[in-house]
Amino acid sequence: MALKKPVRRTVSEAEADALANRLADRPYGESQNSPPPAAVPQEEKIARTTISLPLSLLLAVEDIALENKRNGTDPKNVSAIIREALNAYLKT
Repeated sequence: MALKKPVRRTVSEAEADALANRLADRPYGESQNSPPPAAVPQEEKIARTTISLPLSLLLAVEDIALENKRNGTDPKNVSAIIREALNAYLKT
């Protein structure tokens, strides 16, 4: 099987500048059809943290997460289960 050699196209400085100007103020991943930023609901940012749990508690939470994944119900991961538990605790 013969391999095709890549075709390299030279880009002029004007073409590079035009592309840079077109992409300069656009966030990564934005498509042309995406709604304006004001129309997108703002979600709270998620921050990573590390907690220490007794092994038995962690195993119990992991078992719940696995069961939820198999049943197709939420929450499906340990983080989501702990997040829901903390939210419920803080609301009381």
